This record gives sequence, structure tokens and C-alpha cells, in this order.
Amino acid sequence: MLASRQFIRYNIKANVNANINEYISLGLDINGSQENRDYPSTSANFNFEGAIKSLPTSPAYYPNGLPGPDIAYGQNPVVSSTGQTGFDASKQYRANTIFSANLKIPGITGLALSSYYAYDLSLGQRKLFQTPWTLYQLDEPAYFAAGNTGAEDGSAFLVGTLKGGETRPTLRNFYDDAITKTFNVKLDYTKTLKDVHNINAFIAYETSESEAKGITAFRKDFISDRLPYLFAGSDAEKDNSEFVTIDSRINYFGRVSYDYDETYLLQFSFRRDGSLRFSKENGRWGNFPSVLAGWKISNANFWKNNLGFIDFFKLKASWGQMGNDLVDPFQYLSSYALSNGAVLGSKVYSAGLSQEVASNPFITWEVANVYNAGFESLMLNNRLELNLDVFYQRRNDILVKRNVSVPEFAGINLPDENFGIVDTKGFEVVLGYNDQIKDFSYAVNGNLAFSRNEVIEFDEPARSVPWQRLTGNPQGTELLYNAIGIFRDQAQIDNTPHVEGARPGDIIIEDFDKNGEIDNDDRILFPRTADPEISYGVSFNLNYKNWSLGGLVQGTGNAMRRMYAQLQGFSGNYFEYDANGRWTPDNIDAQKPRAFDRNDAYWRSDYLTDYTYQSTAFARMKNMQLTYNLPQNLQQSLGLAAGQIYLSGQNLFLIHSGNKITDPELGGNDKLDDQYATNAALYPLMKTFAFGARITF
Repeated sequence: MLASRQFIRYNIKANVNANINEYISLGLDINGSQENRDYPSTSANFNFEGAIKSLPTSPAYYPNGLPGPDIAYGQNPVVSSTGQTGFDASKQYRANTIFSANLKIPGITGLALSSYYAYDLSLGQRKLFQTPWTLYQLDEPAYFAAGNTGAEDGSAFLVGTLKGGETRPTLRNFYDDAITKTFNVKLDYTKTLKDVHNINAFIAYETSESEAKGITAFRKDFISDRLPYLFAGSDAEKDNSEFVTIDSRINYFGRVSYDYDETYLLQFSFRRDGSLRFSKENGRWGNFPSVLAGWKISNANFWKNNLGFIDFFKLKASWGQMGNDLVDPFQYLSSYALSNGAVLGSKVYSAGLSQEVASNPFITWEVANVYNAGFESLMLNNRLELNLDVFYQRRNDILVKRNVSVPEFAGINLPDENFGIVDTKGFEVVLGYNDQIKDFSYAVNGNLAFSRNEVIEFDEPARSVPWQRLTGNPQGTELLYNAIGIFRDQAQIDNTPHVEGARPGDIIIEDFDKNGEIDNDDRILFPRTADPEISYGVSFNLNYKNWSLGGLVQGTGNAMRRMYAQLQGFSGNYFEYDANGRWTPDNIDAQKPRAFDRNDAYWRSDYLTDYTYQSTAFARMKNMQLTYNLPQNLQQSLGLAAGQIYLSGQNLFLIHSGNKITDPELGGNDKLDDQYATNAALYPLMKTFAFGARITF
């Protein structure tokens, strides 16, 4: 039976606004949804992995209709992607409600009070029923021993094996709910004096509380898969658990803006934030000011008289502090857990209690100081736009463990401390041009951003060699061996520093420290990480009479990631990239290594090299839409205020890719051996096409 793999969502939205009088208005906004998911018990990633690993010589189905074998874990997608594995069914209910009120203060022009209360509720239930499934393997020794040659029917020699980890069904039930309550009140004041002094200010207070809780229950050894309910499972090894999380914040914030004749701008903001994640006595509250200044220099007479072709030019600069409390909560408290107990007194067993993590009562907000400077401009009668921003950010008080002060071998699980420092520098430039020639108009806009961070301090342990010091390099930098070629033959191995057991066709590792052997000190830092330093985009919009065509090209650069782990050899199929041009006894000058089995090669396991990594730079035609606006006379005859027909596409094609194996926008697929992984995103991006109409009456 094929699983439906369906996802259905119902949405409801209602909005009511009422003006009580000229001063008071009230509002009610309700958004609700119900999501129903009905999937097989195995994840999409599990089945895509199975499709990639399956050997091309292994049948999905035998001629008699029975399913073929797997490579591991029962991954034959013709079965594992169906309801034969059980089901993973869930329902999620959400309700987001906002009550709002606005008051214009009588007698004071420009003074207004606004407030809202938001109540968000989420309820979920999930039933994961996992049943074993049967795959079949041809017993080749018995088949050929019976006198068969390979042309005869082998149905009698197919041996079925249960897959899925258990011989009987298992059931996991999940129930959870979450409530978030937010209250906000804000006082605004806007005033213009003598037509040139513009003042805008507000102060606000906001509080937010959230609580989530849930339970899970487990049973196994179901006699039948027709009763997927807890009562039908065995009492042996049954289990249940419960979780509760809470969070709360209080924020006081405000801003004062002043500009003189829309030429000189000065703005000051201030936040005082409190978080339940830090202790009341020490680090709960943080103060975060910011200042912004701007000068619309194109308003000056000397500019108009000498640089009139630049229609608009504004200089701007800012400094601000931001706080981060998105860290593990309650680290200011000691953490305890149940542990092995003891028999005390008259043979009574008492559970033990042990401290898991030491407390840090002084933990507090991480702080980022952000400096920004730039300009905005319009030229050539507002047809050409050019904007530039450069920034510098220093994040300090980052939570890290003091690895030098107390090393790991001391056996003490240390709490985080506000000790780390990371600098980030970068820029963003925007360039655009628009024009119209008779019935044809067009606009093209591009943006390019560059950002690089550097670890200044994270209490790094002493390194035996200076080139392995992570401080001074980007976050996420990895230590890898440098691959510098392929061993042609045994003679080259004998004359080159190598890892014991190296074979012709293996990767040559650089002896970086030139000591004549390959050891840990030969690992070097590769400055590129999984986070791209460069991002860019180009959007365009072309219009001719009733037709318009718009699109976006999006891309990144300066990034790399480990692209695959163990999908090779006896554990699976080979990627074409590795198979073509590989080393063989007849191709000893190859640029790619010999055929390998999973991690049997040193350069894929204990001596991981950069060969396993690929650039994730790309440029993709992200979206495009062709639109036809119905002629005015047709709209009028149909009683329409507006009408158009469109054809659109998402993730259309790659213009450039630095990844020679898979889609460069895949998620982190270096954890492919996790049978039920859902975060690895092994499958490629989906192309989406839509055809529709927009009609307004």
C-alpha cells in the first residue's frame, strides 16, 4: 500500500476594526490554522539516501513482484517510502489572536497611545507507528548449486528478511502545547515646529511570557499492526516522559528622532531588556543604546550649483548596541540529574542525584557593538541608484567554556562564561537603473554583500604549532590535511612522506611541517566555512504594453562544506564525479583517487582531507514571472477593477555551481548514517511552477 505522504493545511483569518469615536479605535485580528500530515514512518531524507546508495545492479523489484534488497537499514525506497513501514501522522492547531486599541490624546496634537495584547496558542499531537518490512535477497550459492545458470527463474531462492530494527511494531505518541502571551503599550509624539523642525519620539513597554509542555509515551511488541494504540502494546519496556519549558522577557525601549528641514537627521534609541534566562541578582538586565546621524547633502546650495546631475545624496553613520539572550537558559543554576543509586538500610534501593553542570551566577547578555557608515544616492533624473554601506561589529561577552583555565581531562563540566570576542567586517553595495522608452520600461537592480568574521578570543588551548591556532580565523574554520595529488605507484609512495598502509591511487597529504612524516601537526586551517562570505542578487523587471517579465538571480560565494560521508563502496553506490577519471592501474596519472569503500581510506577517516569538501558557491535563477494584464475594455465588460494572468517558476535552474556532486544549496548532509535524520536535507531543491489569475472587483 502506497502512503499518501500528504500535507493539508486549513487557514482562517478574520479582522475587525471599529472606530468608537474620533479619538478611540479598537481592533481584533484572528489567525487560525490546522495542519494534517500523513507520512510513512521513515523520513524523506532516509529514502533519498536509499535511492542514492542503491547499487545499479540491484533490482528494486524482482520479476515476480517481490521487492529487492537494501544496502543498509532496509533502504529500498519502493518499500521504505510507503505505508508498509507504518505511518507518521500528526495534527497541529494554531491560533494567533491580537487585541489592539489606539487613543489620540485630546487636546495634544500629535500625541497618541497604542496598545495590543497577543495570545498565541499551539496544540499538537503525533503518532509514529513503525512496522517492520520485508526485503528479499537472492541466495546465489543455493541458486547456482541447483544447476541454474542465471537465465532461470530464481523465485524459489529469494530469502526474505525483516527490516526496520524491530521484529514487531513500535509506537510513539507525542502530545504538546505552547502558549505565548505578549502585552505592548506605546506612546507616540510627532511635532513640526516652524515648518523645519521635525520631531518624532516614542516610549514603549513590552512583556512576553511563554510556556510549552508535552508528554511522550512508548510501547513495542504489538501483536497486530491493525491496532496502533498504546493499550495494544506490551507492558515490557514501555516508557513515558514529560517536558516543560518556560521563558519570559520585559523590554523598555524608546526613540527620539529630529531632522532640520529634512536635511540634517539625528536619532537616539535606547533599550533596557530583562530576560528570565539570566539571574535576577546579576545578569538579568541589559542596556543597549544606539545613535544615528544623517546629512542630505544634496539639499545644500553648493551641491545643487556644482553637482546637479546627482539628484539625491545622503551621508549616514550609526553606532548601536544589541543584546543576545538566545542561549541555554538557567545556566546560573546548578543542574542535577538522577544517577545510579544504592541499596541503603533494609535492602531499600535509593536513586542517586548528581550534579551535571556547575552553575555560573554571573552569566549575562551577549553584546554586539555595531558601527555603520555609508551613503544613498540617485542620479540622472532618478534613473540610477547607488548605495553603499560599510560596517564593523564586535561581539563580546559571548558565552564560551574556559578550556584553558580548566582542561577537559580535569573531569569537570564547566558552565559557559561571557568571555568570547568575535569581530565582523563587511560592506554592501546596491546598484540599480530604470528607464522608459515609449511603451517599453525596464528596471534592473543588483546588490553585493561581503562579510568576514574573526575570532579574537575564546580561551583557546595552547597549540603545538602556530598555524593551527583558531584565534584570528573565522568561526567554523576547520583543521584538515591538505590533498596535493594522487600517488601514481609504489615508487612514488616510497619516496614521499605518507600514512602507513598507503596504496597507489591514494591521496597524497602535504607534509606541511617538512619533518618527513604525516602527523597531526600537518593539519592546516582552511579559512572558508559553511557560511558564505559573499552574497549577491540581481533582479529585473521588463514591461511592454500589457506584458511584464520579472525575475531574480541569487547567489553566494567563498564557502565550502563536506558534501558526503559514507555513501560509497560496499555501503552504497558511487557518485559519477568520483567514478569518472579515478585512479586505476591503467590510469596512474589520474586527478582523482582510486575506488574506495566507505572510510577504509585514511583520507576519508583519521586523516580527513579537503578533497571531501566542495565549494558551495552558486548562482541560481531563483524565480521568474510572466504577467499579462487584461485590456481595460475587457476588464470593464467583465466588471473587473483589475485583472491579470500570470505564469511563475521558483528555483528554475543553476547558472553556476562550485559543487561538482550535488546541489550547492543542500543542507548539511554529512550525517547521512542517521536512519531517521530529518535535518540533513539530502534531497535537492524542488522546482515549482504556477499558473493563475489575479482578479479585483
